[in-house]
Amino acid sequence: MGPSEGVFAEVLDLSADGLRIAIEAGPHPAVGQPCSVVVGDGEGETYDLQGTIRWIEATSYISVIGLSLDSAQRLEV
Repeated sequence: MGPSEGVFAEVLDLSADGLRIAIEAGPHPAVGQPCSVVVGDGEGETYDLQGTIRWIEATSYISVIGLSLDSAQRLEV
């Protein structure tokens, strides 16, 4: 997956210092790689979260990815 490509993910867990997401199985970034995740809060706000991939658990159907967060910024729509 290149730096400008995006995939849809489901946020499984979110805290002040990290998050866990699930994506369809397939090519994914490597552990240690920086990552940008855009999430909506369900209330109309959207945030750009910058982090680092800490671990990946892959099956034949999904990949669960753990990220540590470096920064978060609210996006103006």
